[in-house]
Amino acid sequence: MPGLTTAQIPAATPPKATAQPKPEVEQATSAPATGAPVPAVVRSRQELIGGGSLRHGVASPSASLPIATNGTTYDMAQSLTWLDSRHFAVGRWDGSMSIFEFTVSRSTGPVMRRNVNSPAYQGVRTVAPLPGASLVTSNDDGSIALWSSANGRWSDLRLAETPQFDRGLGVATSALALCSGRLVVGHASGHLSLWSHTPQRPRLTFLRSVDLRNPAPVNPWGLHDINAIAAVTDSRTVARVVTGSEDGYLCVVEVPSGRVLSQNVFNPRAQRGVNDLAVRGNSLLVATCSVGRDDHNFWYYRIGSAEGDIVLRDRVNLVVDSARAQVFNFSTVWGEYRKGPCWFASTEEGALWMGTAGSELKAIGHQTVTAPLGSALGWTSSPRRLAMVAYDLYEFTM
Repeated sequence: MPGLTTAQIPAATPPKATAQPKPEVEQATSAPATGAPVPAVVRSRQELIGGGSLRHGVASPSASLPIATNGTTYDMAQSLTWLDSRHFAVGRWDGSMSIFEFTVSRSTGPVMRRNVNSPAYQGVRTVAPLPGASLVTSNDDGSIALWSSANGRWSDLRLAETPQFDRGLGVATSALALCSGRLVVGHASGHLSLWSHTPQRPRLTFLRSVDLRNPAPVNPWGLHDINAIAAVTDSRTVARVVTGSEDGYLCVVEVPSGRVLSQNVFNPRAQRGVNDLAVRGNSLLVATCSVGRDDHNFWYYRIGSAEGDIVLRDRVNLVVDSARAQVFNFSTVWGEYRKGPCWFASTEEGALWMGTAGSELKAIGHQTVTAPLGSALGWTSSPRRLAMVAYDLYEFTM
């Protein structure tokens, strides 16, 4: 896959709250030139593209083929996480979790090193790397799955155990490992569970759960799934994490005590919740869904003092087609290119957006990468690499 450069992402006017970005690329359609005869092979292809079929040399309306679509090679991805500078893991709706090795090539894609299935054969909604060539994935509504490699090679990853928890917490929807040997897990119920991790064995031990539910969810379905967790500060003794939930809450929580420092609705007028978030220093990016012309699907905050206050800096709507009733921003990550720090975001229009964030959000531009569908993003800085996956998988270098 060709590298992503600023030349490949056309410069665009930064999207504002009152203006919608215009499409970067328009699909061109071509018709065969008139006059000179067209070779049969080319003519046949052109007529088929135009929706016709040949009958005695004359184009007629196309008919449905007597075949049925029976799925794709890969189901849609739910999560993407870098494990080290060369390997990343992708969790999918079909219950599979694959580990790929990044391949720097213009002609070949990433190499799959390991593929496993959730022990419960349910969708893998989250993957979180742990020290000692281990990782944890979601499993079912009463357990998570701990995987480990005895020799440190991801290709030899094996299931170590499936630690249990109260089924009232619901399936794991996000997870993050911290320097203190703690694992933080978000659940579909809106609760956060805290675990200790022993890498030598390996083993996970449940410590406690914390209720982070918004009593007045912003979504119309009453969902509370904690879709994202990021570290604000992380040390050997204490850490602060921020969570983003389907019910609209952004929460700052102290670990390992579980003390809730702050809880804020990202937008009091929101009609959908938080899909993803990313933290760099005290800067917080939040990916949501915009409903209607006056809404926004990308939010930028400053995380304040030790008390965890969150202050809005800017908001924009990453939209190509302004006529859409709503546009999900599925995933966002901080990155870096030759001019400095940047961000990436993936929207349901199949677009990959890139921009910067100083005092406000500025878009460098966007390009259509995949079919109209949101994609999971993953970034690693050593070296600078971006992975993007929906059904297919794409790699980019800066």
